[in-house]
Amino acid sequence: MEKSEKKEHIKMLREAGVKAGIIPVQNLFNEDQRIEEVKRLGILDLNLSSESRYSSITQVATYLTGCPQSTINILGSNVQQCKASFGFEPEQIDMMEEMPREVSICQFGLAKPGQPLIIENILEDHRTKNWQNMPFDPGFRFYASLPLMSSRGFSIGTLCVFDPKSKNLDHQQIDGLRLLSDQIVHMLEKEINSTGVSVPEVKTEEQSSQIKGNYYSATSIIFADFVGFTNLVENSDPGELLETLNTFFSGFDRIISKHNVRKVKTVGDCYMCVGGIPSQQKNHAQEACAAAMDMLKFVEGTNIQYEVLGKPRWELRIGIHSGPVIAGTAGNTFDIWGDAVNIAARLESSGESGKIHISEKTKDYLEGSGSFTPRGEVELKNKGSWSTFFLDGLN
Repeated sequence: MEKSEKKEHIKMLREAGVKAGIIPVQNLFNEDQRIEEVKRLGILDLNLSSESRYSSITQVATYLTGCPQSTINILGSNVQQCKASFGFEPEQIDMMEEMPREVSICQFGLAKPGQPLIIENILEDHRTKNWQNMPFDPGFRFYASLPLMSSRGFSIGTLCVFDPKSKNLDHQQIDGLRLLSDQIVHMLEKEINSTGVSVPEVKTEEQSSQIKGNYYSATSIIFADFVGFTNLVENSDPGELLETLNTFFSGFDRIISKHNVRKVKTVGDCYMCVGGIPSQQKNHAQEACAAAMDMLKFVEGTNIQYEVLGKPRWELRIGIHSGPVIAGTAGNTFDIWGDAVNIAARLESSGESGKIHISEKTKDYLEGSGSFTPRGEVELKNKGSWSTFFLDGLN
């Protein structure tokens, strides 16, 4: 498509979207920083039409999901560019090369960075139902995408699959798309670094002490907290309290090391650790849950000794959630950030003593290797209603 034709095509689609009543995604968090990341990478300027590696990934995405079509899209401030595709006719590819972001489906993935976007039927979903008012029918009803998250944790685009029939994907299919999207970003950033397209960074003296981190698309976060700690503080000698905490935390350190889980930090009586960093191993949830179960056993074993000595019992409560995080260092201290961290903390605080409270996402990652007690829909503070479970054991 010639430049003048492309400009007219984009204008036509933009006007058609307004007339059809398509409402663009609004009030995006960190959108300015996200656009700066897209500009820094220079990714909108990349021509990948001759790079078969990317179209091969879209082909693998269709095999994985059973969907006949797939694309790799980059999202700018007001445009969406298709960089690679599989399963489309040449004239469709030409039309998808660049389009207004506000009429795309991919734009809605920006509302929840790092999370998959699954729309079982685009003509029934409230975000996309007005597509039926557009002057053309794209021919598909099902849509699923995984975000392309840069190493700095910004969504620069999507890996999408499409199907003419309404359907859904299981956990393994969605996680497979996540692995492919990680590979796409790795290839893109390597491509950009090798060609020197990226904009050089200029660090100020103030910036030199800022956080340095990388995005990890799949991790399992453990929050462990002692129930009734305030009462224990009030009724214990400070030296004895410190010695007891040291006993437990030292034991936890040994346990997580055995299970390939990394310690993040302790805050008061709270112990925080994470599985899946840096290796992104597939069994991060199994390792985190196994570590959590051993932590409960260790506390119970220590309590038996304390009861013999006439000391008060310590009751541990654990929450685990699996999801993406930014992990890195602030100064010389390792830490993790992201909404998945907040959810793990909420699971811990809404759990029960002596139990491991996990999210449905962590249960999915266990892939049937555990036994569970459903809790139904649980209200997590500031996070809405979540389907959660108590982990009873691992197979």
